[in-house]
Amino acid sequence: MTSLKTIATSRGRRTRHATDSFTALPDLRPAQRELLRRWLSSDAAERQWLSLLKQAGREQLELADELRELLLAAGAIRVKEQFSGGLWHPERVAWADVALLQQAVGLRSAVERAEARDETLASLQALQQTCAWAASAVQSCLKGSLPMATLQARTGLLQVLEQWQAEERFGTRQDFALRARNDTKGITPAEWKWLAEHVPLESFGIVRFSPLLWLGGTLSLQTPRGRIDAAAAGFCGVPVGVFGACTTVFGPRRYWLIENRASFERQVVQPDTGTCVVWLPGQPPTSWLAAMAWLLDQAPAPAAISCDPDPAGIGIALTAGALWSERGLFWAPDRMAPDDWAQAVTSPLNAFDRALLARLQGRADMPPSLARLCEALIAGGRKAEQEGWV
Repeated sequence: MTSLKTIATSRGRRTRHATDSFTALPDLRPAQRELLRRWLSSDAAERQWLSLLKQAGREQLELADELRELLLAAGAIRVKEQFSGGLWHPERVAWADVALLQQAVGLRSAVERAEARDETLASLQALQQTCAWAASAVQSCLKGSLPMATLQARTGLLQVLEQWQAEERFGTRQDFALRARNDTKGITPAEWKWLAEHVPLESFGIVRFSPLLWLGGTLSLQTPRGRIDAAAAGFCGVPVGVFGACTTVFGPRRYWLIENRASFERQVVQPDTGTCVVWLPGQPPTSWLAAMAWLLDQAPAPAAISCDPDPAGIGIALTAGALWSERGLFWAPDRMAPDDWAQAVTSPLNAFDRALLARLQGRADMPPSLARLCEALIAGGRKAEQEGWV
């Protein structure tokens, strides 16, 4: 058992410490460990005992005394005491090794926190260099001295936003929060306010309200409140909630899904007879997929799917096409072959594109035409946007 040594430092003052060096914490009850974590949130090598008692609170004074003696016996602290009123009273506590103790209770040391801050700042600066849209948000993070937790949280949101854009996703704020934090309410109001101040969220396909199914051409819906005729409207946005049990569908002979919004609005004006043209909003949210699935169940028909000839577009086409495949319905990519965009303006594939292509090539549900497109993208090293020819 570890013994204690007492050294008189001056008249009426002494220091107590263990004879053995600190190697490990003693067994602590959960409440003791939590109090120790609060004490070690400061990087100071020495603390006044009174300040530690204040952190414990009146309800935990006895717990603090017990913890002090346990730490003293383990060699984790030296206790400086003063003689007063016929008794020795703790005056100051000196930690044997603050960084080691912080690690023992799951806290990062000052050095580790500094390294983490440097890594986070480097990530922000890299974002600013590769994404022009992130400049304002990054500058807001670099100004002043935000708490580390806030800085990391904001950096994480910007990184997810970069992925969201690269994958051409679309959805509500709840969809983005689910992607970023695995919780539809995981982004705080303050974080949404910060994001909205520095990033045009709607241009990134992040909307406040439930998405619409935009369509035109041959399709009519008889709802309890009346009839919706897409052809009569030219095209219209129908709330996804309309696609439900009380609606009757007068469907088309064929669906044509178009990813690019400008291309959709150009083609939907005069579609072929019997064709329902639908805007496919990037990687569509679950509410859009559910509405489209219900529509297919009521009015099954084959589909042509037109997306950008790029890695994200291939993934989007596969996501949408799965709705047809699951129902035994035919679908095929349309106007995505290399010959279709041979004269279009192109841009080089980036690292994200190449990584996505590698993942896509391993998919068993890849139609031969999209497999050939993957090979063409890899061989040419370039991609395009369908707005130039659809």
